[in-house]
Amino acid sequence: MAYNANPQRTVAQDRNPTRTEGNRPPYCVVAPEHTKSPFTGMGRRHWIDAARYLTDGVFRHIQDIDDPIALPKQNETSYPQPDDPRHRFQAAEFEGLARTMMAAVPVMMDHPGTVCNGLNLRDYYANQILLATDPKSPRYWGRITDFTRETGRMQYQQTVEGAALVINLMNSKPLIWDTYSEQERRQVAALLSDYAHNLSIGHNWRFFNVLMLTFLKINGFGIDEAALRDHLQHLLSSYAGDGWYVDDTNYDLYNPWGFHFYGPLWCKWYGFEHDPETAAIIAERNREFIRSWPRFFSRAGKQLMWGRSIIYRFAASTAFGAHFLMEETAIDPGFARRIASANMLQFLTREDLYVNGLPCLGYYGPFEPLVQFYSCAASPFWIAKTFVALSLPETSPFWTTLETEGFWPELGGRTETIELPGPGMQVVNHGKTGTTELLTGKVFLHATYYNQLQFNPDFPLETESPLGTNAASYSIRERDMGHDFRIPLNIAFNKLEEGILYRQQNTQPAGLGNPNRGGVNRGPERIDLADIPIPGGVVRVDRVRVPYRYELQLGHYALPHLDGEPARVEKVGAGLAASIGDGRKIAMMPVLGWDRIDHASHNGLHPEAEESTVLYTERIREKDYSGMEVFVTVLLHRIDGGDWTEDELNPVAVCEVLPWAPSGTACGVQLRLKDGREYLIDYGFADGRRII
Repeated sequence: MAYNANPQRTVAQDRNPTRTEGNRPPYCVVAPEHTKSPFTGMGRRHWIDAARYLTDGVFRHIQDIDDPIALPKQNETSYPQPDDPRHRFQAAEFEGLARTMMAAVPVMMDHPGTVCNGLNLRDYYANQILLATDPKSPRYWGRITDFTRETGRMQYQQTVEGAALVINLMNSKPLIWDTYSEQERRQVAALLSDYAHNLSIGHNWRFFNVLMLTFLKINGFGIDEAALRDHLQHLLSSYAGDGWYVDDTNYDLYNPWGFHFYGPLWCKWYGFEHDPETAAIIAERNREFIRSWPRFFSRAGKQLMWGRSIIYRFAASTAFGAHFLMEETAIDPGFARRIASANMLQFLTREDLYVNGLPCLGYYGPFEPLVQFYSCAASPFWIAKTFVALSLPETSPFWTTLETEGFWPELGGRTETIELPGPGMQVVNHGKTGTTELLTGKVFLHATYYNQLQFNPDFPLETESPLGTNAASYSIRERDMGHDFRIPLNIAFNKLEEGILYRQQNTQPAGLGNPNRGGVNRGPERIDLADIPIPGGVVRVDRVRVPYRYELQLGHYALPHLDGEPARVEKVGAGLAASIGDGRKIAMMPVLGWDRIDHASHNGLHPEAEESTVLYTERIREKDYSGMEVFVTVLLHRIDGGDWTEDELNPVAVCEVLPWAPSGTACGVQLRLKDGREYLIDYGFADGRRII
């Protein structure tokens, strides 16, 4: 059973942008420091080496001190487009300078005389900033005030990069800002003030304005104090609890590389000394966040592929270094450095990461579905946010403490869950497999990398296909109507009870007719979810509330075909198992409700390989209004290539569907596992509790 999900997209377009220019071997740890860093071998010197490695890749494209950082465009989706207004081209140059400078600053601070491709780093960036902020220069980045007159009132990318610039200027202050003349500082400040006082977006972007305004204020330039206060008030009012902020409508990696990066910077620069009340709020929430953030990584330090802007990759571990800017800390510094170092090595050591000697637009290799309209060739350099740790002194505990594995050794072979009701999440750490699963319950967006049933660092997720058999997701379509399969529009939070996360998937807006069906209102389509974590997997107990005849599928994680080798699929009892050569292995066991189980081959959907395999189960209901149905499924994973015992494959001892649960809702489930655990699955007042 195979299909090409997008026959118009070729391997050459997705996988092989031009690599001949500037291709080079990936980063490797030279002379590892195993005494203090027994797991990664990376000490502070190796972090500087990694920053230098990235900076060298950039300067292979620069020949003269007056040349801008205009990196080669990698694909058709990224900006600027040929017919874009001029400010988009200016923004791409600004992004090239501001983001690559985040890697270059710690290198030049370590050794001010550093030369890359014949150019002194300090001299180059100092000169570029002056060229780009001079209104008389052809290299001028332009004012948002002027853009607004020309193209209208909107958000402009210059706001983002202006914040990156002030971070760089603060972290390299003695080398660049302090060496400028008064007139040069006024020139730079004038443009920053224009960016800082213009329109922002009502989410993490407000921190860009906060940082620019604060930079101007502490360097003696006048600002709108009311605007600074307004931005801080709105940012702190987006707090959801458990250390998490809602970013517009989303919970994602903008917390560790946004809120919990910019917040500590602001506290260090200004808040602790001049606004201790606000700083105390930010600091307490930062401590709350950092206590659970290590739980989101695998034991080996791999990150989740989750949310938008995933091309920023190991910026996910930025919050660890930034946390040590705070006056009080709440995490073992050796554990923090172990995760951050491993997360960096997860990507930098892969040959497929680099196109033109630079981190590509993708996850591991180039991957078009991850490229967004606000991505340009320099965008991946947001990874350099993690080098904020290099602004910490050599004597910081972050650098001096022995690497540890935190909670993992004590976890042993057990499975443990962390519940975060604020953002509606459950994090499951599997001691037996050494990996982690994230279950999200407040998902507003209809987007592949938000709407998966679960996220796992060792099993990167595919993009969706209208042909169905979608990985880590339900897919549904109305029977015999010729429509495409759909994954759910959103995921709502119901409750956390006895370690079970109850959620609800909505596959179309309630009360609205689907345009694909001519606008006919057939009522809401809802799937009530109950996830029971077990060692190395989950037992799903899900109630489907779709009144008409349908085709329903549930997919497991997708396995990439490494080096072109297909996944090996085998029958295991009533289910299927699939494995690939690096030890990753999955099993899917239908327990109740499903008609059949099968596997599908996908093309062009997986971020690791052109082809992939998904195990999935299917139910076809032929008649409208024939009652709610309950589906019970066991989903297992391994990363060691081993086999499962019979009891591991079939952990359910008793499964009984009750006509009515104690709450009065239809289709409760009495479940007993072979390990002795008993559950009464009662979805309760799911519609009344529904929180998105």
